[in-house]
Amino acid sequence: MIFSPLPLIALPLIGAVLTALLRRFSMLSALIATLFPTAAALMAIFHPLDNPLPLLGRQLYLTTPDRYALIFLFLCAAATFLGVWRTTPRWTYYPVTLAALAAVAAALGARPVIIEVIGGRPFDPFNYSVMFFTIAAVLTIFPLQGGQPGVAVGTLRYLTFMVIAVPVFLAAAWILDQYSQSPDAVNLAQTALVLLLFGLALWLAVIPFHSWLPGVASESPPLSSAFVLGIINVAAFFLMLDMLSEIKLLNNSTLVFTVLRLAGLVTALLGGTLAFAQRDFGRIMGYAVLADVGVALVALGTHTVSGLSAALFVVFLRTFGLGLMSMGLALARTESPDDTFQSLTGLAWRRPWAAVGLIVGTLSLAGVPPLAGFAGRWGALQQAAGTDLGASLALVLSSIGVVAGLLRGLQFVLRPIGNAPTEPVREAPLTIALIVGALLLCLLFGLFPDLLTPVIRQMSATYVIGP
Repeated sequence: MIFSPLPLIALPLIGAVLTALLRRFSMLSALIATLFPTAAALMAIFHPLDNPLPLLGRQLYLTTPDRYALIFLFLCAAATFLGVWRTTPRWTYYPVTLAALAAVAAALGARPVIIEVIGGRPFDPFNYSVMFFTIAAVLTIFPLQGGQPGVAVGTLRYLTFMVIAVPVFLAAAWILDQYSQSPDAVNLAQTALVLLLFGLALWLAVIPFHSWLPGVASESPPLSSAFVLGIINVAAFFLMLDMLSEIKLLNNSTLVFTVLRLAGLVTALLGGTLAFAQRDFGRIMGYAVLADVGVALVALGTHTVSGLSAALFVVFLRTFGLGLMSMGLALARTESPDDTFQSLTGLAWRRPWAAVGLIVGTLSLAGVPPLAGFAGRWGALQQAAGTDLGASLALVLSSIGVVAGLLRGLQFVLRPIGNAPTEPVREAPLTIALIVGALLLCLLFGLFPDLLTPVIRQMSATYVIGP
């Protein structure tokens, strides 16, 4: 039982209970919140955790790609918890996000890896994955709200799209069940494809279902936004890969991958364009992530193993830039009311470490060399260039848009405040260590992306995507 997915569900839940009970002790709560996901990730690294786990009448089990995905998500969450501790901790953040991590682990394990006859039915639907993922998404609205009075518009839109996706996927599962018993009913297959693509677009915030992304990034605490954009959104991407791999109706349809590619192109291009038009660093972060989602979909839409590998690089390497940028914004928010350019005037002089995180993180999200984001963007660009020069140009323009938006904001960040010298805020050594560590990792994976190649290769070989 211990080498089943049980530790990946139980350890975050235990951590959630402990952090709720010990909420008065912020340092201890942060330590527990960091150690429990790290322990679960280490257990998954050293053991496959592929034994079935009975849960509510079905088997829960992990494939190799999902195990690597959860290792990645758990380590990212642990780093985020450290950042929350060093910036603006709220006691509710740790238990709620730990419970959300447990739900994500259940969602990735509850899908039908092997379609078989169960109880006389030839199709085992993915209802549990959808429900567990929705639970995780709904739980994260509490840290997104961040104790603000009233309801944040971005959070409300996020909740709306995540909830709307539930009946869409359930209807698709029911139609797929009917189609498996009547394989000649072409209309059922077409309806199922439309519903599945619609649900995935809602989950991934593809244009035009993106309106919650900039709202969440600008209204919510930055590290709460980073949890949703870097963990929940990425988990949705891995669930999409599971569906594409295991539902043959999706994998065998060239139209599906054409739609993914076109949707990715529009999303990447508009994400970069809208990032350029902003006057708020939080919204730039949201649109930069939107562009990154589009780039990953363009690479995946090539319907090749190399395209899948490029998409995985984009998804993995996004985290470093997102973490740095959100950490910089979190530090800046401790003395600024919001993330607007005007509010962050002179940030480089007042809080230089916050400015470093903000600037380098944005550049990495934009795919500027030699930072981590460049390696993923370059791989996707190579895949796009092999089929369509226009697609390559769109991806380049998406990066330029994010960089141009940053440059507009730098006019304010680098502007001195008056004529009198400004004494910079002295950050705590642990805070500086976190920023420096994230910066070094961003440079390391930007210069040596091959460090991820063995993991990406194993994941790509296991997913059944491509000819």
